[in-house]
Amino acid sequence: EELLQTEGTDVKVYAVGPEYAHAEARKSPVVDGKVIRNARGKELRYPLILNNDEKEIARKVVLAFGQTLCGFDLLRSEGRSYVCDVNGWSFVKDSHKFWADSANLLRQYCLHAICPHHVE
Repeated sequence: EELLQTEGTDVKVYAVGPEYAHAEARKSPVVDGKVIRNARGKELRYPLILNNDEKEIARKVVLAFGQTLCGFDLLRSEGRSYVCDVNGWSFVKDSHKFWADSANLLRQYCLHAICPHHVE
């Protein structure tokens, strides 16, 4: 199996519906065999802004798998991004913004499912 040459960073994407994706980056342990952790022992990650192609990938993953909530890994190589793993029900570890955004979106989805004609 041929491995992609990446830039030493793994990208974790967490999607809530087809229009919202939160991304974080971490140093790939492939670089030196080490996982960098914070004071609480959690893997250290940094917020990341997805480019337009990656946002479209996120939308397509959600729709293709029929998952309102999902997470997936992206590998960036030679100016392109590749999905290498998709997980249902993945959650961000330490992002208050993700949790606030997700709660608001899930509330909207639930209200729409219960009462599609409801206007806030």
